[in-house]
Amino acid sequence: MALKHIFGETPVVKILDFLIDHKGYEYSKTEIAENSDIEWTTLNRHWTLLEEWEFVKESRRIGNETRYRLNEENMVVRKLLEFDHKAAVYMSEKIAEKETAIEKVHRAEVEAIKIHG
Repeated sequence: MALKHIFGETPVVKILDFLIDHKGYEYSKTEIAENSDIEWTTLNRHWTLLEEWEFVKESRRIGNETRYRLNEENMVVRKLLEFDHKAAVYMSEKIAEKETAIEKVHRAEVEAIKIHG
């Protein structure tokens, strides 16, 4: 989830973001396109790059359908997983800080109303 928030919603980022969020699972290209919120033709246009960099790998075939998964053995993918985790923690901490600041302001406003009527 962090990749899209940081790098925008380009097709490759959307695909990687989906696969990172669902690592360990396998999907058809159609499922990857649908869950990445991109058209199948867009996925197909960028798929060669993902295969060339070995970011994805074929996991098995069911009839004439090929299933794919994130290639967690790839060094770059492992770094992306690490980055995604650290970025998610960072984003969560920033959100918590904002919520804490908002809560402090709210409590101060309530106290001011109590004091000044």
